[in-house]
Amino acid sequence: MDKGKLFVISGQSGVGKNTILKQILANHPDLHRVITFTTRDPRPNEIPGEDHFFVYPEKFNEMIQNNEFIEYAQVHNEMYGTPKAQVEEVLSSGRSAIMEIDVQGTMQVKKIVPEAILIFIKYEEGDPPAGEAGLEKSVRRRIENDKERGETSEEEIKCRIESAKKEAEYKKYYNYVVTNPEGNPEAAVEEIEKIIGSMK
Repeated sequence: MDKGKLFVISGQSGVGKNTILKQILANHPDLHRVITFTTRDPRPNEIPGEDHFFVYPEKFNEMIQNNEFIEYAQVHNEMYGTPKAQVEEVLSSGRSAIMEIDVQGTMQVKKIVPEAILIFIKYEEGDPPAGEAGLEKSVRRRIENDKERGETSEEEIKCRIESAKKEAEYKKYYNYVVTNPEGNPEAAVEEIEKIIGSMK
């Protein structure tokens, strides 16, 4: 039996990765969504065991010690990790999997699973319209308009703006770079679906 393929979605902070992933999964129920572990609290509308496994830092550290993650990273003062057993079980069954993780984690996956297909999602050209100042406006606007995220503190918004600047530097390491135009995530979904379709 052929092994399934692993698709990894990541990109700039606040760019709409989770919205895109949910639409792709709705359109492709044959794809397995890899459920990651995190130490952060659930956001409004998030379902434990469906969006993430939410655990205490002590449990997360225990899993690190037991080598249970393909990758793990600290993002915005919280830990995130991808369970090795879940990925191996799905791929060995011949089913393809998709997951959304940060750029740090993706670089770890690239080393451990070199055949993984890496897709970077970025802000559209002209959004930001004027360098870093424009990027700050774009990140802030998208985060504040994200109803699923719940209330976001000014400190967290600033942290995410800084992350978005740094994350843009990683796109050269990805197999594909996809633009997510503001207000039109369907365009990004369509482009990613073409990538997935070309791999089948």
